[in-house]
Amino acid sequence: MPKICANAALLFLAFLAGCVGHVQNIDDDDSAAPSDPVSLITWDDCGGNPGDKACNFTFMDQNGDDWDLYDHYGTVMVLDFSTMWCGVCKNIAPYAQSHQDSYTSAGHDFLWVTILVDEMAWGDEPELEDIQGWADTYGMESSPVLAGNRDIIDTTAENGYPISSWPTIVIVDETLTIYNGLRGWNESTVFEWVDEVLGISSN
Repeated sequence: MPKICANAALLFLAFLAGCVGHVQNIDDDDSAAPSDPVSLITWDDCGGNPGDKACNFTFMDQNGDDWDLYDHYGTVMVLDFSTMWCGVCKNIAPYAQSHQDSYTSAGHDFLWVTILVDEMAWGDEPELEDIQGWADTYGMESSPVLAGNRDIIDTTAENGYPISSWPTIVIVDETLTIYNGLRGWNESTVFEWVDEVLGISSN
């Protein structure tokens, strides 16, 4: 009996040695390495008209971080192009966070993004302290406030946003396609469009 057990033990050790000999180091195998993530941005052209892919931009947000539009594929967004000297823009601003919260609390992936194109003087670009002041004044915590500039304006809408009045509101769907836009402000129209993009029934 002890001899049988000893032989069994030897066979078991031989089996383990055989298994260890066949262990593959995945670090040495290129096929096992994780592949690069597939980009969801598959287009080259953009524009400022409904049906166009929205043109990308990267601006600093109120936290001092770079905020890139194309990083938010999959999110429905209101792009609120405003200036700090615009009276209507100031009237809208106190409700940006609550508008965003009303959709996100209902389970929707939604952002209200304020792009401040001018500081208090026409053509003066906002700085970090300006957008932080705007965010603090109007209670924007998770609603992004960005320090934009007039380079984003393209009145032809061929390679940018046809902004000719303040505010200009642009609705972008989850595929970064422009759904619609409005020069000026009409609350019922804007949120009717947002509801349509999100598939929210008016009934």
